[in-house]
Amino acid sequence: MIPEHRPTRLPVFLASALSKLYSIGINHQNRKYDRGIGVITLDRPVISIGNLSTGGTGKTPIVQHVARLLIEHGHHPAIAMRGYKAQAGQMSDEEREHSSALEGVPIVAQPDRIAGLQELFASERGEQIDCVVLDDGFQHRKIARDLDVVLIDASRPPSCDALLPLGHLREGIASLERADVVILTHAEMIEQDELGALRKWIEANALHKPEVVVTEHQWISIVQHNADESEIRLPIETLAGMPVASLTGIGHPEAFAAMLEDAGAQIVHRCDRPDHGSFSDAILECFLDDARRANAEGILMTSKDWYRLESAGNRGNWSGGLPVLVPELGVKFRSGDQQFAEACLRVFVSR
Repeated sequence: MIPEHRPTRLPVFLASALSKLYSIGINHQNRKYDRGIGVITLDRPVISIGNLSTGGTGKTPIVQHVARLLIEHGHHPAIAMRGYKAQAGQMSDEEREHSSALEGVPIVAQPDRIAGLQELFASERGEQIDCVVLDDGFQHRKIARDLDVVLIDASRPPSCDALLPLGHLREGIASLERADVVILTHAEMIEQDELGALRKWIEANALHKPEVVVTEHQWISIVQHNADESEIRLPIETLAGMPVASLTGIGHPEAFAAMLEDAGAQIVHRCDRPDHGSFSDAILECFLDDARRANAEGILMTSKDWYRLESAGNRGNWSGGLPVLVPELGVKFRSGDQQFAEACLRVFVSR
């Protein structure tokens, strides 16, 4: 199947050929992991939160939800992640977001997560760590996990996608057999009958019947960042009727735009960069010029993009006096929240 929105400009015939080669490689690697080759079991429970596809499913609020759940029940989690596109000596945008939201929770952010975790466990700080949450861990099978959670963006189902680079899938649909829990995110973006069809599709393609949880993303509040570096927390209703310009570098900018419109904002200009894309001075200057010409009264960004600007040293006065508005993202469970919580806590019983 050729997806409607392809991740590459390669001709279809070439992308299809490369997709078949990619399938051979990933299937070979998965067969090795299935036999336990190259897999290390840690001495404490591991919960993996991951995707079938590249970016944009909403992992960050789910990872934070799981960490808070574990803390509320007296546990001491650490988060392990790759730290994708972090500059030398600096945090990645995702690490900054976790660090800000989960004060005191140790975060290992490096490509060799095993080495990073072992170093943490050997430290005084790591002695109390009794569980690990893998951020983006479904394909990181070098670490054995006690619970495998897979997120699927309900507005971009795998049934309409293809393997990289023809589509956005990192693995084939058959890999759902490894999932203990499937979380459907962005349910607010599709109709109820589409959601029902997606659930039936999962049941047909994951014969072991994983727990299916349905969630939607919601904004809790808006943080306004001013030119003098002060911050003001505002209600979501602030956006109603406001002409805004959005600047994003995320995997699913359409979801962000849809939430803006649902909040009543008038999007007068959009600049959507690739996932984890950088914001150079030239890009920011061009964006600001276009935003002013469109009479925008505010600039909307995700927290992930805001932290990326900070790491690049671009927060300053680049907004030309326009307030930068950053929504605080939360997750709302439509169904399966209790079952999901029980599955997360059950990993301690199984150990």
